[in-house]
Amino acid sequence: MSTSASMKILAQKYIPYAEMLAKIGNNAVFIVDKNGHFYFISDKFKLFGYDDIPQNDSSEIQDYPLKRRIHPDDLAMKELIDEKICEFLSSLPIEEQVQYKYIYNYRGMASDGTYGRVTNEVQRLEVTDDNYLALGIIEIAPDQSENLPVRVQIKHCITGEIIPIKIEEEDAFALTPREKEILTLASQGFSSKEIAEKLFISTYTVNRHRQNIREKFNAESLIEAIDIARRKGVL
Repeated sequence: MSTSASMKILAQKYIPYAEMLAKIGNNAVFIVDKNGHFYFISDKFKLFGYDDIPQNDSSEIQDYPLKRRIHPDDLAMKELIDEKICEFLSSLPIEEQVQYKYIYNYRGMASDGTYGRVTNEVQRLEVTDDNYLALGIIEIAPDQSENLPVRVQIKHCITGEIIPIKIEEEDAFALTPREKEILTLASQGFSSKEIAEKLFISTYTVNRHRQNIREKFNAESLIEAIDIARRKGVL
């Protein structure tokens, strides 16, 4: 039996619980494995304007690309954080891995293409030698402030202990392809307006990327960020 088939069988005992969670709360619920294959996606995703969610008995559900709804800048950082979380949990005995949940805060895309902040809780339900099954809950975040970084915490569900996630300096400086493109053009002396025209995006989008770059480099100005990027070998 393939890993996917065995996880599908395993997921069946948790789907009624996921359905109940989706009914009693205004949040979106899903069950997913380590490889990003989905076994349940609640219809409450319609609250976020998602009108393309496949039926749970459909063959399309398993490979539904939910992560395409995450802002590309936030997705890059989230994937770095995911690696750290996986390293931490994989260091624990299997029976302990299910005692932790990790809570993200990032920007998710609505059906009209705009982004709003969401909170995404994930907890492993079952862990095998080469895979795991996890329950995820997404809801609108109370803080909708712009230009916030991706935030995450790991919490022990029994003791309440918070486990810090450390992103190495070189990881924190990791830029998305678009950010690097904009930083490179800015280092060549192009203004935001000129960059926008070259990349066929709005000046507002360019300025938002510039702000994200400054935050990643903890720089007061883009000139300082450019200097740091050169010293770190990013440019």
